[in-house]
Amino acid sequence: MQEKNRKKVYILCAVGAVLLVTALVALAIWMHGRVPAAKQAEATTGAVQTLPETTTAEQTTEPPAPTLTITEPKKETLTVQSPYITIKGACDASLPLTVNGQAVTLAQDGTFSYDCPLKVGKNTVTVTNTDKTFVFQVTYERKLIRSVSPKKAVSAEGGMTIEVSAVAMAGSKVTASLAGVKVTLSEENSSKGEAYRTYSGIYTLPKGTSEQQKLGRLKFTAVYDGQTETVSGASVTVNAIKYVEVPVQSGKGEVKEPTVSGDGKVDVLTPNADHGLGQAKMILITAKYAETCPGETADDKSSPLCTPFLEGTYDYVKNEAKFDDTMYYITQSGYKVEKDNAQSQDGFVLPSNTISVYKSYTDDYTTAVLTMNWKAPFVSELKPQAYRTGYAGRVFNVTGSTAKYIDFKFYYTNAAQGSFDFSGSSTVSRAEWVDIGKNGTTTLRVYLKRDGKFYGYRAYYASDNRLVLQFRNMPKSLSDTVVAIDPGHGGKDSGAIGANGVHESVINLRISMLLKQNLEAAGVQVKILRTTDTFIELEDRQSKARELGADVFVCMHNNAAENSSASGTEVYYYRAYSQPLAKAIHAQLASAWQEIYANDAAMRGKVTPSDGGVRWYPFRVTRIEECPTVLVEGGYLSNAKECAALNIPANQERIAKAVCQGVLQYLKEQQ
Repeated sequence: MQEKNRKKVYILCAVGAVLLVTALVALAIWMHGRVPAAKQAEATTGAVQTLPETTTAEQTTEPPAPTLTITEPKKETLTVQSPYITIKGACDASLPLTVNGQAVTLAQDGTFSYDCPLKVGKNTVTVTNTDKTFVFQVTYERKLIRSVSPKKAVSAEGGMTIEVSAVAMAGSKVTASLAGVKVTLSEENSSKGEAYRTYSGIYTLPKGTSEQQKLGRLKFTAVYDGQTETVSGASVTVNAIKYVEVPVQSGKGEVKEPTVSGDGKVDVLTPNADHGLGQAKMILITAKYAETCPGETADDKSSPLCTPFLEGTYDYVKNEAKFDDTMYYITQSGYKVEKDNAQSQDGFVLPSNTISVYKSYTDDYTTAVLTMNWKAPFVSELKPQAYRTGYAGRVFNVTGSTAKYIDFKFYYTNAAQGSFDFSGSSTVSRAEWVDIGKNGTTTLRVYLKRDGKFYGYRAYYASDNRLVLQFRNMPKSLSDTVVAIDPGHGGKDSGAIGANGVHESVINLRISMLLKQNLEAAGVQVKILRTTDTFIELEDRQSKARELGADVFVCMHNNAAENSSASGTEVYYYRAYSQPLAKAIHAQLASAWQEIYANDAAMRGKVTPSDGGVRWYPFRVTRIEECPTVLVEGGYLSNAKECAALNIPANQERIAKAVCQGVLQYLKEQQ
C-alpha cells in the first residue's frame, strides 16, 4: 500500500515538473517577443549580436550577400575615346575578381582599379566577383587628338616664337601648320604611360610690319594606324609695330645721386615729369610681385631665368600680346608682364638710371641697400648653372648645384658705385659691379661662399624708396630653423579623388600634420598654412610662402593619373637652389615606400620613376625666390593599391617621417 502510494507521488511529481518546465518555456518565448533582441544579446554577452534564423529541419547560415560595387563607370552603356576603360570599385577581398576573365589584384581594403583594354567599336566588359556580375556595353570611338594649345587666340609681335602643343594618341605622328608653314611636333618625356602623350614644337612668327598680319588658325594633324585627324587651334595675328623703341644710353656713365628729403626718403624720378628726352609709352607695376615671362616667346611658359618685377617698377612698352585669354605687355627690357599686374600710361622718357650702395650688413640676413634714381626693372640669375632637358620636355632640370654667384641685372642703368661689407655672412662672400653700362644694363654680382650653396633672397622697396636685397643665411641650429608646410587643396577643392573615394585634401592634411609633429619633435619651428579642411586660393598660398620668412617651404600633395597603374613618388622644384632639398626628400620617400611595399616586388619596382623622380616643373606655389621650395607628390591615389596604402595611418606616419628626415638631411648637408 505504501509502495503504490509512493509511485503515484513520483508520477505526480514528474508530471508537475514537466508542466512547470513547459510553463517556463512558454513564458520565455512570450518574454522574447516583449524584450528587444539587442537587449537580450547585451544581457548575455555585453554586445549586440544578430541571432541566426532557424528552420523546422535544422539551423542553417545564409551565404553573405555579394559585396561587389562599381563606382566607375557610372553608366552601363557608354562611349569613350580612350583605348581602355578604368573599372573602379570594391568587393569582398576573399573572393576572386575578374574583368573579362582577367584576374584583378585587389588592394588591401578590397578596392580595385583596373584598366580594361578596348578594341575600336563595340565592347562588352564583364566584371565578376563570384556570384555577382556587372556588364557594361562600351563603344570605343578612337580620337587621335584630345586637346591643343594655344586654343583660342594669339596676337604677338613679329619674330616671336610660339610653343604649339597637342595631347595626342601615344605613337602618333603630329604636326602643326600655319600660313603654309608646317612644324613637326616631338613627344615630350613622360613616365606615366598614359594612352595620350603631349607633343610640342616651336613656330616662329614672321617679322612685324606697320600693318597687322592675320595668319589664320593653327591646324594640328595626327596620324596613327592609318587614321588621320585634324583639329583647329588658335587664330594667330602678328601685331603691327606699335610703339617706337626708346634709345638706351650704352657705355659707362657717372653716378648722379638723387635728391633725398629731410626724413631720408629718396625722391625717385617718374615718367610723369618731362625730363627733356621725349615721350614714351610706359607701364607701372601695380602688383606686389608681377611674374615675368621671356619677351621673345608668345606663349605663357614660366622660366626660372626670369624674376618678378617689384611693385612700383617702371618699364617701356614695346608692344602687346595675347595668349588664349591672357593679355600681356611686352617690355623693352625683354619680358612679358600680364596686363592685370600693371597699368599703362603715356609718359616721358627717363634718364639712364644710376645706383649707389647705401649700406650693407649681416644679422639674420645678409643685406644690401641700394639707392637708385628711379625704380628700373631688374632680374636675377644663378650662374653658372648646369641644366638638362628632362621631365615634360622642360630644359631647366638641374644636373647639379654648380653656381658660383648670383647676378642682378639692372636695365636702363649705366652707372653704379659703392662697395659691400658682407663679413659674418654664411651665404655670400663679396659683391662687385660688373659690365657697367653694357648694352644699357649694369650687373651686381654677388659671390657665394660655397659653390651651389644658396638659400634664396627677398627683394623689396622700403618706405624710403631704396631697394633692399636680403640674402637668406643658413640657420645655425634646428631651433633657429623655420619650416613652412602647405597641405595642398582643401575645402571646396578636394584635389584628386582616390580609388576608394578618399579626397586628396584629407590625406594631404593628415600627412602634413604628422610632418609638423615630426619636425617639432626634432626641434624645428613649424608654420602651417591650414590645420582644417579649408580652401586657400592658389595666389594666397604663394603670397603666404613669400611672407612667412621660412627657411624651407614644403607643399604636401598626392598624385593621380588617367592610367590607374601609375604609381610612385615624385618631388618637384622650380628654382635651381631648391633641387638639393627635392633630392634629399625624394631619397627618403623612396626608402619609405620600399618598406611599405616590402612584400610586393611589382609595386617596389615602380616607387622611383625612370627619370629619378626629382623634377623641374613650374607649379605656382614653387615659383618664389625667398627660400628653397618643393612640391611633394607622396603617391598615386588613382592606383587602388597605393591609395589603400596612403589611407593607412601607419603609412601616413612613414611618409611624414620620410619628408621630415629629408628636410633634416638637407639642412645638415648645407652646414
